[in-house]
Amino acid sequence: MLKPTILSLLILSTILATQAQAAQRYGAIAISRSGDWGVATNYLSVTNAEREALRSCGDANCSIQVSFRRCGAVAEHNRSLAWGVASTLTRARMQALSVLENKGKILAEVCNQDD
Repeated sequence: MLKPTILSLLILSTILATQAQAAQRYGAIAISRSGDWGVATNYLSVTNAEREALRSCGDANCSIQVSFRRCGAVAEHNRSLAWGVASTLTRARMQALSVLENKGKILAEVCNQDD
């Protein structure tokens, strides 16, 4: 039988490994000028995340606005786009809006899931 200390260390290492895997996931947001958008989350590579965001956007004129590891947001004001990337959705949102001097609106926002 494992001693409680060893068992605790095994559990802790499993939790930390799971968190590290989530941090290695990528997401992306694609947006077109017509207003269509697409997102992708939890991909193992940034290339695959961007490819899926473009595919899900549905407009041939979509382009990647931001790629991220945790959370991303895209805001718009007077046809200008700004993006934010952060550890939380609230911070990503605030970052995107601050670029637009807090005058814009969020078009798309998403985070990778902690599986």
